[in-house]
Amino acid sequence: MRVATRILFVMIFALYWGGLTFYTGFVVRIIHSVLNNPMDGGLITQKVTIVLQTLGLCTIPLMLVNDFTVARSSRRLGLALLTLTLVLSSSLVALFIVHWQLDAVIDTKEMSITNRIEFDAAHRRYNQSTTVQWIAAVLYLPLAVHSWRVTDSRTPAP
Repeated sequence: MRVATRILFVMIFALYWGGLTFYTGFVVRIIHSVLNNPMDGGLITQKVTIVLQTLGLCTIPLMLVNDFTVARSSRRLGLALLTLTLVLSSSLVALFIVHWQLDAVIDTKEMSITNRIEFDAAHRRYNQSTTVQWIAAVLYLPLAVHSWRVTDSRTPAP
């Protein structure tokens, strides 16, 4: 059962983090270089990032299961994983809030930004929260794999 849970975790985590990495690293730049209107690119980005954030929310429960499972064998590693999970979770909450703030200053019917100053400030917070989320994920996965090796070596073979 432990192997199946880990495989499920890695698959969901890969979908979430890989999607986030690919989208923010490549697709956003391509959208803005291909589309003439930055608002069109922003509206596409808005829809995709909601999907990515939802995938992140689906990943968190699996991370927590992993965190507490690891903590039973290694409190230090479990707490390190839990800390990263909390950082990632907090950044996801921030992203949902910032999305709401961005939506409040975008008029989709007129295809315009109603308050450029608020939009720019919220967009900066969005980029910062996404960076925190990405870094937490980058740190989490290798630590999870390391923790599995450590905890597996402590568990007697059946």
